[in-house]
Amino acid sequence: MPNRGSFKIIIGSILFGLIPLFVRYGSHLSIASIALGRAIFASIFARIYLYFTKEKVSFKTDLITTKTFFHFLNWTFFLTLAIVFYFLSIQSGSIALAGVLMGAHPIFVILFVYLFFKERICKKTLISCLLSVIGIILISSFNSDKSGASFLSSMYALGSAFFLGLNFTYYLKYLKGFSAGKLVFYQNVLQIPLLIPFAVNNPGTFSSSGLISMICLGVLCTGIAYFLVYNGSQSVKKQYIGVLQIIENIIPILFGILLFKEVLTFQIILGIVILFASILIISFEGKKDTV
Repeated sequence: MPNRGSFKIIIGSILFGLIPLFVRYGSHLSIASIALGRAIFASIFARIYLYFTKEKVSFKTDLITTKTFFHFLNWTFFLTLAIVFYFLSIQSGSIALAGVLMGAHPIFVILFVYLFFKERICKKTLISCLLSVIGIILISSFNSDKSGASFLSSMYALGSAFFLGLNFTYYLKYLKGFSAGKLVFYQNVLQIPLLIPFAVNNPGTFSSSGLISMICLGVLCTGIAYFLVYNGSQSVKKQYIGVLQIIENIIPILFGILLFKEVLTFQIILGIVILFASILIISFEGKKDTV
């Protein structure tokens, strides 16, 4: 069986995989409005969670006194860019392609783990990463005319992968003393002032579907999902974090095929199987593999 930390990351990543569905559902809103609503509802969810767990919240005590405000601001900026690029990729191209290309973020996780921690990259991680790259190439190289793929949407997705890799390693280096609940709360609260000017300038068209989209993105795909990943990351090797999230990139493919009539080919099926194999290799780890 996967250890508890791996299991939490996988479940959180499945919730991440729902993002394209809700972004498309709220497509009448601008990207900035969707991202802002997501941050607001995630902040509300996290604050309620902290209330019931009786964790005290104080910007002065937690961020200013501990001199971590600068790191929180950097970290928040990285995630904001990752989310905005992902949303742009979804709206400008194929759901499947956006999800799969963002699956390159395990490579960036490994890169930043090495840069931040000088952690020795084990063979199992390299094999898993190689398999994920092969799966990504197989899936992303299917006919672009049928998939709705474009160079711009591909670049957005890869940009999202880069900043996600940074997001999932930066806090382990500079904000490791904070609980998962506080990490989710502060990161989303700090996103709000960054996004408000863009949302006000281009709000899009508000609707009930847009509101539902923002609530689902905020609570399911952010509040719960990031809590699980941040919590699970504390008990697995840092270099495993990205590969364990590959499941996130398979979910959009399924939604793209089932709901948006995107093309399913043998090549895509083979790519999905290989991506699953890359997850399984490092999911079942012994005690000696944990941090």
